[in-house]
Amino acid sequence: MAVLHKSPMPQRRRARDAERSRAAILQAAQEVFLRGDYHQASLTDIARRAGVAQSLIHHHFGSKKGLYVSAVHGYLAELDEGLKGIMQPGLDTPEEGAAFIASALTAYFRFLSAHERCVRLYRILDLSMHNDPDLVAGLDELDDEGREMSTLHLMRAAHDRLALMKAHGQLRPGVEPLPLLSAMLCAVEHWFTSSRRLNHRLSQAVGRGEGGRGAAHSGVTPEDFLRTVIDVFLRGALVESPAARPGAA
Repeated sequence: MAVLHKSPMPQRRRARDAERSRAAILQAAQEVFLRGDYHQASLTDIARRAGVAQSLIHHHFGSKKGLYVSAVHGYLAELDEGLKGIMQPGLDTPEEGAAFIASALTAYFRFLSAHERCVRLYRILDLSMHNDPDLVAGLDELDDEGREMSTLHLMRAAHDRLALMKAHGQLRPGVEPLPLLSAMLCAVEHWFTSSRRLNHRLSQAVGRGEGGRGAAHSGVTPEDFLRTVIDVFLRGALVESPAARPGAA
């Protein structure tokens, strides 16, 4: 009597369906969570957008918090490739140290310019960490194979570069690598989170003619801001090279 073997196809189909459902939930969750506050986000809305039963969210992610961590982690993984090109190798002279600071500021500024959702995520993460630190406790920024993603790698590499500059005597006395890196990141990110409001207020305060009369100034452009920030960091953080001193040959 022939033995009938059960076909593996239904099991494979179930696995594919489960993977598609999970991906649809994550996509919908990113759209909802990146729209505003975590606490106002609705699992019902996410399930409706994903076209699945809400019970599947609990099946795949356990809870709303688990879904939030997975959705944010997935979006950070999407940004990974774009972040890899920010760091440039090589550091031997003060001139190369200056080039590193200028290129790092410029590359990060350009990256955020091209990733509006990333800026929105930063705002939400700041709010989440302030109101509920546990929400981001699971964001260890490792990919699915356990490899560290570029966001952490780049921060460590940039800090190591600045620490080497400090060891080489390229940073001014009192300028330390970690506060300098924090200032660089904050300066760039602050443009994208606050420039519209500040430009509007600045145009009201100083962008008009004498006595507040005349047309309002349109505000600072992104390129003017970036150029000024680079100049401030280079002049404020680096020891002046002999070639740049007055009277130098």
